[in-house]
Amino acid sequence: MKKVNKAERMRRIFAMVCALMVAVALVASLVVPVLAVSQQQLDDAKQKTEDTKKDLENAEAKHKAILDEFNAVDKQISDTEAEIEQIESQITQTENDIILKQEELVKAEEDYELYKGLFLSRARVMYENSDLKYLEILFGAKNFSDFLSKVEMISQLMEYDRSILNKLNETKTSIENAKKELEDILVRQEDYRASLEDKRGSLDVILAEKQKLLDETWADVERYKVIHEAAEREEQKLIDQNRSSFQSGANPVKYTGGKFAWPVPASHRITSYYGMRNHPVYKTPKFHSGIDIGAGYGLEIRAAADGVVTLAATNGGYGKCVVINHGSGITTLYAHCSSINVSVGEKVSKGQLIAKVGSTGVSTGPHLHFEVRINGTTTDPLKYVSN
Repeated sequence: MKKVNKAERMRRIFAMVCALMVAVALVASLVVPVLAVSQQQLDDAKQKTEDTKKDLENAEAKHKAILDEFNAVDKQISDTEAEIEQIESQITQTENDIILKQEELVKAEEDYELYKGLFLSRARVMYENSDLKYLEILFGAKNFSDFLSKVEMISQLMEYDRSILNKLNETKTSIENAKKELEDILVRQEDYRASLEDKRGSLDVILAEKQKLLDETWADVERYKVIHEAAEREEQKLIDQNRSSFQSGANPVKYTGGKFAWPVPASHRITSYYGMRNHPVYKTPKFHSGIDIGAGYGLEIRAAADGVVTLAATNGGYGKCVVINHGSGITTLYAHCSSINVSVGEKVSKGQLIAKVGSTGVSTGPHLHFEVRINGTTTDPLKYVSN
């Protein structure tokens, strides 16, 4: 038999030690779950998501403020256009009234000149026939009564002529004054229209500036939305890795079957169902991976079925979160808790107090976000839970 030299023995010992270390590592991996993601990584990812969410909200608020200003200027333009349309209608009416007054004035001047001509003709005839002719008319009276009658007749005729001329002159003067007043009104109306046109021009400039700002702020909103969604996806990726690492541990439990217990006994009000919805925070269509149960702050949350707690910590957008492994690939998740009453590795019974309702994480108010997952894939919780 050959002797084994010292170097060979050392190599064999080293190989045996390495094999033993590998075996120990394999056994440890089967017993203790290896956390792929640290709590610090989760917290950092959560903080980044919250920061980008604030940036997005600030961009949306700035865009909304500019939009409000834009709408206010646009309304001013609409009001100004309505005023311009109204004043143009008034100007047209005033111009038509001036035309009518001009026609009335021409007619009044013609009537005045015509009657004035008749009056002058009569006066000229009486002058040419001198007072003698006038006296003959008077002395041709048959009697004193006839004389008085003729005197009265001649006097009335002259008075009538004078009154007609006066009235015609007054009418002409009145029409001239009315026409002058309308022309003054027209000047004022045209001045007002010009000022409105200037105002409209200034508003158009302001509106163009607001439109530019509106486009810029909307571009910011879109940019921050992309950044935030990327941060949210990264956070969710870490959450899923973290949850998977917890669930990969050796906690042999079997799902016993039957309906799950309702997780919030004090409230059965479902505020959001499983499936697509318009996200209440991000205001965009998003898939909702569970159901939301509206409940008062601090109300008790109870385990839906027997199982082992695989997660009991702050979990990104879920906030304070509990995950229970019920066996057979079935897990339940309880999110946005105000406090957690269990710890990882703890066995819990159906109906046991595990947490309390809150509004941690990405949430708009106190409620429980409840999920049921089969082999890591979400499903409609209402298929499993009895309400």
